[in-house]
Amino acid sequence: MLKRRLLASATFVVVLASAAGFAAAATLDDRTEYTNAEIRQLARQAHTPQQFAVLADYYQTRRRMYQRMAAREMNLWAERNAVMTPLSEKWPRPVDAARNLYEYYRQMADQSAALVERYNKLADAAPY
Repeated sequence: MLKRRLLASATFVVVLASAAGFAAAATLDDRTEYTNAEIRQLARQAHTPQQFAVLADYYQTRRRMYQRMAAREMNLWAERNAVMTPLSEKWPRPVDAARNLYEYYRQMADQSAALVERYNKLADAAPY
């Protein structure tokens, strides 16, 4: 009987804590992941330094993510380039796919870096 009450109260505490966590995560400024529609809407409606800072943080996170993915593809590109056998490979070769992905991730990281700089400047220039 005591174990049931203890289990029930522990379950209640866990549910209560998770509900509080979900409520805190529901605010737009505290979240770390956004949908594309939310980012577009926030970019259209942003006018305070806090909103611009949220956008800059979002794109900073994306930049780091793309840099990690580019580094992973660069390693894969180097591995595939070392074992290249031109006579037996079909086109497009796996080494080309790794290179193309690396270049794409670098381009996306550069675009995100430009957006971070843009939103940081807008946050500094915002009136309030």
